[in-house]
Amino acid sequence: MGSPVAEGQIDELDDPDVDILLEIYQVLQLAPANGRPLSLTGNMYVWDYKGISVTYVLLDAQHEVAVLRVDRYPM
Repeated sequence: MGSPVAEGQIDELDDPDVDILLEIYQVLQLAPANGRPLSLTGNMYVWDYKGISVTYVLLDAQHEVAVLRVDRYPM
């Protein structure tokens, strides 16, 4: 996953939110660099979708995404 913080946050999601998170993961597999950059330089991104926000780091050399945070926002 990338972070024990993210794992704990995912465990607290209800089933509909987990489904949304899975949609985000599918997009990240196809286009991980299309998230919103956290700074002008670096490889940390945020992807917001349907009330779920995923903060992640893009590991270019390994072609992997490591999820650091998963937050749910009231809609």
